[in-house]
Amino acid sequence: MARSSSTHRRSTSSHRRFHVVGLGQCSLDYLCTIQDYPRPDSKCEFKDFSIQGGGPVATALVLLVRWGASARFVGLISNDTFGKSIQKGLGKEGVDISGMVIRKGRRSQFAFICIERQTGRRNIYWSRPDCAPITPDEVPIGSIAAADVLHLDGLFVEASIHAAQCAKRNEVPVVLDAGSLRPGMLDVVRLTDHLIAAEHFVEEYAHGESYESALCGLKKLGPQVVVVTLGERGSMGVWDEEIFYFPPLPVKAVDTTGAGDVFHGAYIYGLLHEWAAPERIRLATAAAALNCRAIGARAGIPTLEEARENMTTLAPCTPWTSSAQL
Repeated sequence: MARSSSTHRRSTSSHRRFHVVGLGQCSLDYLCTIQDYPRPDSKCEFKDFSIQGGGPVATALVLLVRWGASARFVGLISNDTFGKSIQKGLGKEGVDISGMVIRKGRRSQFAFICIERQTGRRNIYWSRPDCAPITPDEVPIGSIAAADVLHLDGLFVEASIHAAQCAKRNEVPVVLDAGSLRPGMLDVVRLTDHLIAAEHFVEEYAHGESYESALCGLKKLGPQVVVVTLGERGSMGVWDEEIFYFPPLPVKAVDTTGAGDVFHGAYIYGLLHEWAAPERIRLATAAAALNCRAIGARAGIPTLEEARENMTTLAPCTPWTSSAQL
């Protein structure tokens, strides 16, 4: 793994060093498939029931650990059945969970995910933790200062800003998974080096303007690289003042849950190894597509070898010209 050039900072740190520290959501997901989405006031039989851990940052860290990196996760749970299952799942994967914040006597985040069998589309019914969010003083700044990458999803805005400020002071790159334009997210974007946004986030930010204008506007806020993921249509990225289009990897999608999370994890893997931006995005594209072949956020995570092999089959990125490319 590539290491930071700040060797003095690392040699004097008393904290265990991790390649990646992540701060964000974790969830317990209940998943099933249905033939078609039902009408209101009707019954619908489901199949292929599965229980898996989920959450954008948590799942990205699971991929990174499977691919050989070390990772520490800072998330919020309670001591309920959901929280215990979340902890157990991450621990079995080898993700360090010593930074987990536990609010006793409350309820952890969980979700019901119904997947349409023929299309792979899904509806997510979820409940956030019913307890106070992670606060800045609960952020392990020592671990962040000693890390190679900080990964955020912006859910805990004040804590995320505090973590990103610590990363900036210590020259630790910040990667942000931007799913929706919630209050305070643009403040986190201003402290971000690598912004990878869902299409929904960019649409909210664009206010009717083109994706090109939105990506360039987001880049002006501070990130070196801005990417918008477009599902089966591929992705767009901007760096060095030029916009590029990345074609998708065609797969038969069983479930798209976790595809974006896996994209982030694979992108961070490339960042750790100092790959150029196009290669990071190509690896992420392949990994995210392959993840859609199984139900749930983590069951379909490909091996590093499989992702790299499929990455080589992708068409190269091309300069963005117009929406006709999609």
